[in-house]
Amino acid sequence: MSVASLEAFVARIADDEVLHGKVHGASGIDDIVAIAKAHGHDVDKTVLLREHAKALASADDHALTGINSWADALMHTFGASSRD
Repeated sequence: MSVASLEAFVARIADDEVLHGKVHGASGIDDIVAIAKAHGHDVDKTVLLREHAKALASADDHALTGINSWADALMHTFGASSRD
């Protein structure tokens, strides 16, 4: 699993309202991994957490206050805009 796999998954989330809703409703990282795999993306929990941590470390307070779901977090991590 690579960052490219995560980026492809996030791009799909951005283009698919149903998938975005599923990710938005996820209760944790394991749910995100399961949703990604169910939609054909080989997403690894450790890579996802590492990339997310990198993005959070460099984010300003304003960006962080806008994160209210796992969908928001993924969109922020990979520079995509969120629908929320």
